[in-house]
Amino acid sequence: MLGENGRAIAAYVAGTAARSFPPDILDAARLCLADWLGVAIGAGAEAAGRVVRRTIADWHCAGKATVLFGGTAAAPLAALANGTLAHCLDFDDTYTEAVTHTSAPVWAATLALGEEAGAGEPDMLAAFVTGFEVAACIGRGLGQAVTARGWHGTGVFGRLGAAAASAALLRLDRQHALHALALAATQTSGLTGSFGTMAKPFHAGKAGSDGVMAAQLAGHGMVGATTLLEPGGGLDNAVIQDRSLQIAAPDFSGWRIRDNSFKPYAACHLIHPSLDAARRALADGASPLSIRAVRANVGALAAQVTGRTDAHPDTALKAKFDLRYCIALALHGHDASAADFRDPWHTDPVIAALAEKVTVNADPAMSFVSAALEIWTDRDAPLTAFVPNAKGHPGNPMSWDDMRQKFEALVAPHLNNRTGELFDLARGFGGGSSLPAIRAIVQRLPTWT
Repeated sequence: MLGENGRAIAAYVAGTAARSFPPDILDAARLCLADWLGVAIGAGAEAAGRVVRRTIADWHCAGKATVLFGGTAAAPLAALANGTLAHCLDFDDTYTEAVTHTSAPVWAATLALGEEAGAGEPDMLAAFVTGFEVAACIGRGLGQAVTARGWHGTGVFGRLGAAAASAALLRLDRQHALHALALAATQTSGLTGSFGTMAKPFHAGKAGSDGVMAAQLAGHGMVGATTLLEPGGGLDNAVIQDRSLQIAAPDFSGWRIRDNSFKPYAACHLIHPSLDAARRALADGASPLSIRAVRANVGALAAQVTGRTDAHPDTALKAKFDLRYCIALALHGHDASAADFRDPWHTDPVIAALAEKVTVNADPAMSFVSAALEIWTDRDAPLTAFVPNAKGHPGNPMSWDDMRQKFEALVAPHLNNRTGELFDLARGFGGGSSLPAIRAIVQRLPTWT
């Protein structure tokens, strides 16, 4: 029996081709694409991406979809490789209401299936926006609760977004689109216990791959449980087993992509407000050598996920999720860029020594986007730095110029003088000529397996 939620979401997906998209929404999708390309190419040498590409190569599954740094493959496998790559640096965007890295799986699925199906750029942009909106709509309000209970929102809601985008590209009707979503929902996975390991970016790749596969299977007639997206219908009760929250009725009256967040730092998004606060404190005269103690007042989720007591992370991946280490990094003047979290990893003893002086306090006054630091030095009163809205979030967004700076730092080591050209192609995506040119440029990337 079909439910109201499922009918509404499936109708939204099936109506993609007939929908009118405001220019700023399409521009937001292009900003997501530029960010996706930058973080994926910037992660070319990352071990998790290389392992996935090597595994895919062993499968000898030919196809038309581009695998960054690795030739071509069938669409689900290209989405697996590229989605993993896009999350390797933990530098990709986040829809904070769902605590989901949405572009990593949804653009991976959209580009891979779009190439394989020969879709046009306008159709890909429309499909991506649909996938983003579906992931955001289902995940809104649930993200923090899901994360607190040990699930990775990207593996829950990003998978549904990838399925919605894929169903839109395949022009599935309402019934088949509903089954695509049901088949994606039943594959829900991704545990926060894997954060700080290669498995975390794998969550994003698997979500993209499963979304493509779900839509393809549904298109050929596979059916799923059509009540999974109803309140209490299965998905919400599985990921929030105390049943304190349920999936809300879908509301597609606005555009949630306008509220997407981008990362200026290559660390867990929950740490970003504290990084901003530390950089502000440094600018206000905090000297790392004179600091006796630091108290980080952060949101409860940031304290839970990143407030470890170990100030000596033994891998670069763990360092990205260590609030204390990242605060010390910023107080020593580092940008917390991808270059600060490279393997082979050696914990900086000077930074670790300062990290040991940091205590983490879960402050109910702080949200996902805010943090306050209290820093004690030889002064009589502590130096304080409060950030109400971290850089990159709505209300304090990254501009296209900000994104160009981030993109160039990530991509230039791989493409040199073609970096600016690639960025401009992403910014102009949708006109019909960008994708072949993007493909020609990325095919010049080294094949690393």
